[in-house]
Amino acid sequence: MDIEVKLPPVADTLSPIFVVSPCNHSGGALLQRAVCESENGFCYGDNLFDEITSLLDWSVGLLERHQKQKSIEEDVLKDALERAPSKWMPELAPEFDLYMASLFSSVFNLPFTAQDFAKQNGRDVWMVTRASVPAWRLNDLLSIFPKSKAIIIYRNPLDIVRDALRDRPETNIRDVCELWNASMKDFLSISIDRILKLKYEDATEQTEAFLSHLEDFTDIRGLRNDTIACDNEAETDSQYELGQDLKVLVQKNCEDMLAVYYPHLVT
Repeated sequence: MDIEVKLPPVADTLSPIFVVSPCNHSGGALLQRAVCESENGFCYGDNLFDEITSLLDWSVGLLERHQKQKSIEEDVLKDALERAPSKWMPELAPEFDLYMASLFSSVFNLPFTAQDFAKQNGRDVWMVTRASVPAWRLNDLLSIFPKSKAIIIYRNPLDIVRDALRDRPETNIRDVCELWNASMKDFLSISIDRILKLKYEDATEQTEAFLSHLEDFTDIRGLRNDTIACDNEAETDSQYELGQDLKVLVQKNCEDMLAVYYPHLVT
């Protein structure tokens, strides 16, 4: 975000954990179920995530508009306070920094409600999950919520495409591969202590280690092994499998990042 605004005090009281993934069928649903079954965790869904980011975009849009005419607004306010108002003053508003801080504070109302509701129900750790979240968006969220954390969960594109076609046979495979490849490349640039990267396959293949990383990072208690170890992310029964031609297509379209994250799947 190319804006300058003082964060309100409430920002330091909020501690969301943003669970993101490169695209659908990557493990977000698995984590959401597991967290909601735990002793002290709660994970909200895509709608809440979208509404938080919509409020952020709305506020940033207003701030950018006002910053472009900051000098005009300051002059109009100065004249009005000196009892020498102009005849027409649509720009007249409170002092600029105070006004911008007030506009931006709207971003925090919904997260405050989400956190308060979770705590009232005995869930001290709260999360919100969303697939197809770009790296720049995650960086913005971490910057305006100083006490927040994030989990990036990812999965190999062959299984993602298989599950996508199972649920929606009309899925454009190339679009899914393009999104996965771009997202995984962006996620390479993110490496800070407030972000945990989890590989979906480890939930089944290295369940204890997967649980340990998740619990240590989030302070969640009572995660269930049988939920985490589930090898079907959406828990949708299906015998659908990719044919060889489709496997080759996915491998070809995702080869750049497959070489980084899943080299054993590169043809």
